[in-house]
Amino acid sequence: MNPRSDNTSAPTPSHSRSRSRLGNISNTIKQPIVFDGAKTPVKNALFFIICIAWILPGLIGHDPWKPDEAMAFSVIHGMLREGHWLTPMIAGLPSGEYPPLYYWVAAASAFLTSSFLPLHDGARLASGVFMLVAIVFIYRTANRLFDDRAGRLAVLLLISCLGLLLRAHEINPEVAGLAGFSIAFYGLTRIRSEPRKGGTTTGIGAGMVALSIGIVPALLVPLLAIALMLFLRDTANRDFRRGIAIAIAVMLPLMLIYPLALLLNGKIASTTWLDAVLGAPFLADESRRAMNPLYFLNILPWYGLPALPFALWLWWRDRARLRERIELALPLVGFVMLLVMLSLARESRDPSAMVLLLPLSLAAASTPDRLPRGLASFIDWFSVVFFGALMIAFWLYWTAAMTGVPAAAARAVAIQAPGFLLSFSIVPFSFAVVLSIVWLYAVIRAHRSNRRAIVNWAAGITLIWVFLSTLMLPAIDHVRSYRQVVGDVAQVLPAQRQCIASTQLGDSQRALFDYFAQLRFIPLTDQRSDQCDWLLAQGTVAQPPIVDSKWRKVWEGARPGDRSERLRLYRR
Repeated sequence: MNPRSDNTSAPTPSHSRSRSRLGNISNTIKQPIVFDGAKTPVKNALFFIICIAWILPGLIGHDPWKPDEAMAFSVIHGMLREGHWLTPMIAGLPSGEYPPLYYWVAAASAFLTSSFLPLHDGARLASGVFMLVAIVFIYRTANRLFDDRAGRLAVLLLISCLGLLLRAHEINPEVAGLAGFSIAFYGLTRIRSEPRKGGTTTGIGAGMVALSIGIVPALLVPLLAIALMLFLRDTANRDFRRGIAIAIAVMLPLMLIYPLALLLNGKIASTTWLDAVLGAPFLADESRRAMNPLYFLNILPWYGLPALPFALWLWWRDRARLRERIELALPLVGFVMLLVMLSLARESRDPSAMVLLLPLSLAAASTPDRLPRGLASFIDWFSVVFFGALMIAFWLYWTAAMTGVPAAAARAVAIQAPGFLLSFSIVPFSFAVVLSIVWLYAVIRAHRSNRRAIVNWAAGITLIWVFLSTLMLPAIDHVRSYRQVVGDVAQVLPAQRQCIASTQLGDSQRALFDYFAQLRFIPLTDQRSDQCDWLLAQGTVAQPPIVDSKWRKVWEGARPGDRSERLRLYRR
C-alpha cells in the first residue's frame, strides 16, 4: 500500500529553498533600518533607488524651457543641422557663452537617440551622464578623505541641495563643469602621496573644466592645489610639488585644444572667441554689468541647503585643526577659492554656483555622527513632516486635476495651467506610487540616528522631484513651453515671405522659434530689415513695444498662464 495515497507530498528541496529565501527576504524587510554606515542589502537598495529616482526623472518629457535651456539647445541644434561644431550659434548668430564639450556630448546623445526620442530630450540625457560622473567622483572623494561610510552621505547631501535640483536636469553646460571639478577634487586627494595618479586625474578634471566652462575656471584647479599645499604647510613635500607639475602638464594640452581650433577656423569675432574660451565676462560690457560680487553669497543660504550649515559648523568646530588635516583643508580651501572665482570672474547666474556644492557636501559628509542629537532629531522631524505634507498635497492636487474633486484644488490647478487637460499615464503614476511606498517604508522602519536625518531629507527631496517631473510635468510643460505660441505665429505668417524683422526679442525666444518652426529674424536695427514686411516684437502687458505707425498689429499672444510677457506680430 502506497503511504502517499492521500495525494499529499513532501516538499521538494527546491520548494523548501524558495520558501526559505522568501522567509529571509520577509525577515529582512521587517527588520529596522539602522543608518550606521554599514552596508546591507536594504540600505544598498534604498541608496540606489534614491540616486536613480533623482537622476532620471526630468531628463525627458518636456520641451526646452527659457532662458538658459533654450539657448543651450539651440547651439546643439545648430551643430546637428548646420555643422557648427566649433563656433556655437544660437539661431544662426554667434554665441560666446561656453566652450563646446557639453554641446558635443549632448549632440552625440541627441543623434544616437533620435529614432525614439525628440532631439531636445536626447540632448538633455547628456546632463544625466555628467551628473552621474559627478556623483561617482564625489562618492570616491569622500571615501578617500574620511572613510568608507562617508561616500553615500556626500552623495545624498549633494543631491539634497536645493540649488542643484532643477539645474542638474536642464540642458546646461555647467553640469559638465561640475563633473570636471568633481574629478579634479578626487585627484587632489591623491596628489600628495601618489603624484602620478593624483596629478593625472587632477589634470584631466581641469582640462574637462576648460572644455566645458572656460580656461579661467580651469586655472583655478592648479591654483587650488598650490593653495592647499601652502595652507597645509606642506611645501617641502616633493611628491606634492611633482603632482602639481604633472597636473599642469596634463591640463595644458586639453586646455589649448579649443582655442587653437577656433583660431584656425577663423569664423568668429575676437570678442566672442575670447568670451567662449575664457569662460569669464571680461570683454562684453553687457556681461560685466550682469556681475555682482555679492550675488553668490546672497543665494547660498537657500542654494546650499542642507550642506552649507553642516559644513560651516564643521569648520568652526575644528577651526584649530584646519591646517593639519587634508579632509578639513581641501573642502575649505576649495570652497573659498571657488567662491572668490565665481564672484570676481563669472556672471551672476545661479547655474554657475553648482560647483560650490561639491566642497560643501564633502565637508558636511563627516558631520552627522558628531551633530548634537537634538539638532539632528529636529532636522529629521522637520524633513519627515515637511515632505510628508508635500506628498499629501501633490496627491491631492493630482487627484483633483484628474477627477475634479475636491473642487477647490481642481480650480487652483486650472488657474495655474489654463486650458490644460491632464490625462492618466500608467508609467509615471506607477513610478510615483512605488516611490511613495518606498519613502513611507524608509521613514517607518528606519532606526533613529543622526544619519537618518540626512537620508530622510534626501529621500524627501527625491520624492517631491519625482512628483514634479512625472505626474506634474505635462502641466508644467504646458505653461512653460513656447511650442503653442510658435505654432500660432507660424500659422499667421504666409508661406511666401522675404524675411521677418524683430525687436526686443530675446535669445531664448529666437532659439525656440528657430527650433519649432525654422523661423529666423533680422533685428529691426539691421538695415536688411527694411526689406521685411513682417515684424515680431516682444514686450509685456504693461509695456508694449514702441513701433512705427507703418506697422499694423495682426496677432498678439503668450504662453498659457503667462501674465507678463507678450509677443506681438505686425505687418507693414
